[in-house]
Amino acid sequence: MPKRKYQTPEVLHDAPLTGAKRADFHFDDFAATFARLIASPNTETPLAIGINGAWGSGKTSLLLRVKDMLDHPKGIDGKGKHRFAEDEENKFRACKTVWFDAWKYNDEDELLVALVRVILQAMQRDGFINKIKAWFGDPNQPSYDVIAMMFNAFEASFGGLGATFKFKLDPNKSQEQSPIKQHTAFFDYFNEAFEALLKSWTGNGTLVIFIDDLDRCLPAKTVQTLEAIKLFLDKSGCVFVLGADTRIVRAAVETHYKNEGIIGEGAKDYLEKIIQLRFDLPPIVEKAMEDYLKTQDKTKVDEAMLKRWGALVAAAEVNPRRVKNVINDLNLQWFMAVNSEQAKGVNRDDFICWQALMRAAPAKFVGQVTKLDDKSIRHNFVLDALKWQNGNQEEKDAVRGSFADYEDDDSRRLRKVLKQISFSGEFTPDALDSMIYMTAPPPKPEPVKLPVEEQVQVPGSLEEAIYGVGADIAEEEVVLKRAINTERLNEMNQTEIGGIRFVRVPKGRFVMGSKDDNELASDDEKPQHTVEINYDYWMAKFILTNEQYAEFLGKKKHPVSDWQKKKDHPVVNVSWADAMEYCKWYNETFKSDLGDLLLHLPTEAEWEKAARGAYGNEWPWGNEFDSNKCNSGEGRKGGTTPVGAYSSLGGDSPYGCADMVGNVWEWCNDWFSDSEYKSRTSTPVLNPKGPQTGNSRVLRGGSFSGNRYIARCAYRSFYDPDFRLNHIGFRLVVSPSHL
Repeated sequence: MPKRKYQTPEVLHDAPLTGAKRADFHFDDFAATFARLIASPNTETPLAIGINGAWGSGKTSLLLRVKDMLDHPKGIDGKGKHRFAEDEENKFRACKTVWFDAWKYNDEDELLVALVRVILQAMQRDGFINKIKAWFGDPNQPSYDVIAMMFNAFEASFGGLGATFKFKLDPNKSQEQSPIKQHTAFFDYFNEAFEALLKSWTGNGTLVIFIDDLDRCLPAKTVQTLEAIKLFLDKSGCVFVLGADTRIVRAAVETHYKNEGIIGEGAKDYLEKIIQLRFDLPPIVEKAMEDYLKTQDKTKVDEAMLKRWGALVAAAEVNPRRVKNVINDLNLQWFMAVNSEQAKGVNRDDFICWQALMRAAPAKFVGQVTKLDDKSIRHNFVLDALKWQNGNQEEKDAVRGSFADYEDDDSRRLRKVLKQISFSGEFTPDALDSMIYMTAPPPKPEPVKLPVEEQVQVPGSLEEAIYGVGADIAEEEVVLKRAINTERLNEMNQTEIGGIRFVRVPKGRFVMGSKDDNELASDDEKPQHTVEINYDYWMAKFILTNEQYAEFLGKKKHPVSDWQKKKDHPVVNVSWADAMEYCKWYNETFKSDLGDLLLHLPTEAEWEKAARGAYGNEWPWGNEFDSNKCNSGEGRKGGTTPVGAYSSLGGDSPYGCADMVGNVWEWCNDWFSDSEYKSRTSTPVLNPKGPQTGNSRVLRGGSFSGNRYIARCAYRSFYDPDFRLNHIGFRLVVSPSHL
C-alpha cells in the first residue's frame, strides 16, 4: 500500500501589519500626520490622543508606525522620506517613546506602578542610567531628595539604589511587596520628581507614551490606567496615545462606576476629560483589502481564494485581522479534508463559498442548517438563502418569508456573504453533507438511459410546473393532470376566488413535527420527519370571517350574535361538520371560478407546511417567540382580533398566511391519533392524510387563550367534530380536484 503524502497548510501571521502592507490602508499617511502633530513645537502638552477602532482594525499597527516615525525622524534608512522633508527636520522637537501594553499588567494591584516601571526601563535602555548616577554623586542637585525617594521606592524593582552606587538597574525583576506601597508620601513628591526626570531625559523634547490594548483590560484596570493618565502623568512634555475600542472602554467605565451613576453621557463626559483628541479609524475599503490579499504568499492565499476575495472579506467585515483568521481557518479545514482523503470529489470553489458562509452566519442560521436532517431539505434551504439575496424579484419574494429571522443587524454579514457567493452544479445534497461532516461525497452514479418504450413523454409545461421535469408518473396520471386548468394555476400565486384570498404553497418536502430534544414539544408531535406534498395548493390567507360565513348562511342564524360588529373577526362556534357544509356550498356556488380546483379543509400536513414553511419554523415568523406577532394568551386580548391584524407586524407565515397561530383554533380534515407520527417510517412520507377513522378531528394553531407553547406550528390538538366553541374556527384550502 503506497504511503500517503500529507500536505502542509500555510497560514498568515497574526502580528501587526508591517512594511509596505500598511500603506494599503493609508496607515503611513495617518502615522505621518500623528507624528508631525506630536513632534510639532506648536502642539501644547500635556495631550492625550485616542485612536478608536474595533478589534483587529489595525490600531496596534498604526501605533507602532507612529512610534517608528518618532524614533527615527530621518527614517530607518536615514533618508527621512516617511515623516519630514529634509529642510523640515529641525523644525520639530525630539521625542522619547515608551510602549505600554496595559492588558499585560492585569495582575498588578497598581497600574501606575507598572507604568512608571516601564518608563524607567525605557530610560535605562536609552543610557539615562549615567545621569541618574551623576545625580546621586552630587547632593547639591535640585530635587535630589525627591528623586532619591522615587528611586528608593522602586529599589525592589531595580535591585537597590545604595549610596555606594554599585547597584544593578534591573527593571525586569519585581518583588511581591513593592516599597512604593509603603511610602505614603510618595505621591506628594511624585510630581516634582517626575518632572525633573522628564526634563533631564527629554531636554526640550516630548515623552510619548503609547498605551495599547486598553480595551482588553478588566474594567477596574481600564479605569486605573485612565486615572493614572488623569491624576499623575498629566505633565508638561507628555503625550499619551491610546489605542482602544472606545465602546469597550466606555462600557468599562460604566461598569466600574455604576454605583456612582456614571453611565451613558456621564461615561462619555468622563472619557472626554481625559482624552482631548480622538481619531476613529475609518472602515477599510474593499478594494484596499483585495490589494492586500494579492500581496500575500500564493501558498497562503491562492488563486481560488482570490477569486472569492469578496466573500472572504465580507465574512470578516473588511477587518484585517478577521480576514487573516478567515483565510487561516479555511486553509486548515481544507488541508484537514485533503490529508484525511475526504476532499476527493469536493469542488474547491464550493468549499470556499461554504466556509465563508458559515463564518459569517449567526449561530441561529448555522443551527437551522445543521438541525435539518433531510439532505434535500437542507440543500434547498441553502439554495433558497442564495435566492433570498441574489435571485430576481420573483424568486426573492417567494422565499423571503423563510428568512425573516435574518433581516436583523446580527445577520448583516450573512447577507453580505450571500451576495458574494454562488455554487456550482456539483453542489448537491451529498456534496453539502460532505462539507458539513468532512466526509467524501459518494461517487457520481452513471446516468441510466431507459429504453425508448419505457420512457413517458410529457409534452407541455403543466406537468413540469406541478411535478418537476422528469417526474416518475404513470401515463394514466398524465391524462388526469392535463385536465387541470393550467392558466388558473399560473395565476394563483396569490389570488381571490369567491371572496376568499388564497396564497400558493409550492409542492415539495418539508419537516413536520418536532425533534425529540425540543423541550417545548409534546410527545404526540414527535418524532420530526420529512413529508413530501407532491402538488401545489393554495391556502386561504385568512381564517374564514363572520362576514364570509354569513354569506353562506344567507345572513340568518349566525352563530355569533354580534357578528355584524365583528365582520372581520374569525367565525367561531362552528363545528367540523359546519365547516364541511360550508365547503360543499362554496364548491357548488363558485364552481365556474374554481375550474378544476376543489375547496376543502386542509390536511394536517397541508396546514403545517403553510404555517411553518419547508424548514421547520417553530412559529410562523421564525424560531423566537414574539407576543407582538400573534393573538396568544401573552397578549391578554381576551378574545378574537380582526384577521390579518398582525400581518404588518411580521406575524405571517413564510408563504404569507396570516394568524396561523393564535386568535382561534382551526379545524383540519384529519382524524386525530397521538401515535400517528410514530407510524411514519418511510422517508419521506408522501401526502399524508392521517388515520381513516377516529373519534376526534385535528385542531391546529392555538387561540387567544393559549400560551406560546401551544401557539406553535407543530402543536397538535383535537376535539369532537360536533362540538362548537367560541375559540374554534376554520381556514380553507384549494387544490387540484383529482387528488
